[in-house]
Amino acid sequence: MIFITGGAFQGKQAYARALSGLEEEAFLRRTADGTVLRKEGESGSTAKALAGKTILVNYQGFVRQALERGEDVLDMTRQVLALEPDLVTMDEVGCGIIPLEKKERQYRDLAGAAGQMLAASAREVYRVVAGIPVKIR
Repeated sequence: MIFITGGAFQGKQAYARALSGLEEEAFLRRTADGTVLRKEGESGSTAKALAGKTILVNYQGFVRQALERGEDVLDMTRQVLALEPDLVTMDEVGCGIIPLEKKERQYRDLAGAAGQMLAASAREVYRVVAGIPVKIR
């Protein structure tokens, strides 16, 4: 798996698109019926959305949706890893101000833990800043 992380709007999707070989229009229009899952929240349940996928975009959306449904985020991430996706992108969460709301702190903490799990299992890890990918591993 290739894991791409970085701040919001830093160019992760463009880099993922380049690595995937998909044209921009095809990459952005894919849904749960195609290869690319743009956001989990646009496609229904996590299990249905993940079935047969090879590219997961905006994994932090999976985390938020799982929390809203009361699911175990780390167990969900283990299930994702068992599916052996080819590429996963995820915004860095937690680099800003500590949220006041307990629910938002929980989201931040679990998104960070999920990101660590994904990175630990990835054969390649990139951080994209200002459109420039930096290989971490």
